[in-house]
Amino acid sequence: MEPLYIIIALAVLSIVSLALYFLLRPTAPKKTTESLYSDGLRLLLEGDLEAAADKLKQVVRRDTNHIDAYIKLGDIFRENNQHSQALKVHQSLTVRRNLSQGQQLDIFHSLIHDFRELQQYEKALQYADKMLDIDKKNVKGHEAKLEIYRETNRWEEAAEVLKSIQKITGEEQGKTLALYRVEEGRKLEKAGGAKDGRIQYRKALKTDPKCCAAYYYLGNSYDAEGRSEEAIENWEKFGEICPDSLFLVSENIEQRLFELGNFSEVERYYRRLLESHPDNIEAAVGIASFYDKKGETESAIRSIENALDKAPDSLRARIVLTKMYNKDKSHSAIEDQLDQMLQIVSDQMQLTCENCGYQSGNVHWLCPECHQTNTFFS
Repeated sequence: MEPLYIIIALAVLSIVSLALYFLLRPTAPKKTTESLYSDGLRLLLEGDLEAAADKLKQVVRRDTNHIDAYIKLGDIFRENNQHSQALKVHQSLTVRRNLSQGQQLDIFHSLIHDFRELQQYEKALQYADKMLDIDKKNVKGHEAKLEIYRETNRWEEAAEVLKSIQKITGEEQGKTLALYRVEEGRKLEKAGGAKDGRIQYRKALKTDPKCCAAYYYLGNSYDAEGRSEEAIENWEKFGEICPDSLFLVSENIEQRLFELGNFSEVERYYRRLLESHPDNIEAAVGIASFYDKKGETESAIRSIENALDKAPDSLRARIVLTKMYNKDKSHSAIEDQLDQMLQIVSDQMQLTCENCGYQSGNVHWLCPECHQTNTFFS
């Protein structure tokens, strides 16, 4: 019998030892709600929206009063194009009691983005106004209104909001305000109000006397009405203030001066530009082209060769110079081909926004995509 007792005793001892092992073994600490929330934020910053949403769902299951987790979860729905779910989550938070001021602002801010994505701009503006009802100096609320007005081409309202932001932050916004005036002028012109458009361009120049866009569109506006002298005056001013962009108006200036019987003024204009901006390749190309049209090819070649010593990377200047070389040798067929090449280069020219990478064959001082200013011309 003795061996039986020993076997039973050993069995009992094994069971007790096993039980003690499972009871006393170290276990991983259970994650707290806040640690789960922190994990969710980290994953959100890393761009792992699916994993972040999973963590945040765990948070709100544990704590239904975790407002910040609900806000972030709704934001993730919006990022995943689940707009109705995002809106539902965020709107449900607005009826919660005992929300802090900061929580209310965050909820309203998320709702603004929800409605913007749905292109329900008036509702988005309502929530921006709710933010400003809580805090009149809330920059996020003002910026939200600014973004909406820019997206909807409401440039007058955008200008007023930008003035408010300027008062709060103390940052000078004169150049941007001027461009908003220009955009308002362009909108009015497209609607048939050329005179009203020019009023806006002049307002822009009062805000920023060196606003290139205002002079450019003033010149175009006058030219469209056949008022060549006023068009030339504004285009020339554009060239003086923005010499690197002279190519945008140089041909127009030459053509209108020729039509007015004042072609000799072209040379004087380019010389004035070169006196104030000796390294400006566009003015050099302009005066060289002028000499070439007069039949003074040698002078034209010398002028552009001198300019290329200072700006050797100018493709436009090199094409024009090559065209002159061939013309001097009477290779008319080659000249014709080079003319076509020059036209192709001009037609296919793409301007790129330095901020968002938006490309356009048209002139923009305010990017249509990201609405940043002066990002097409450095």
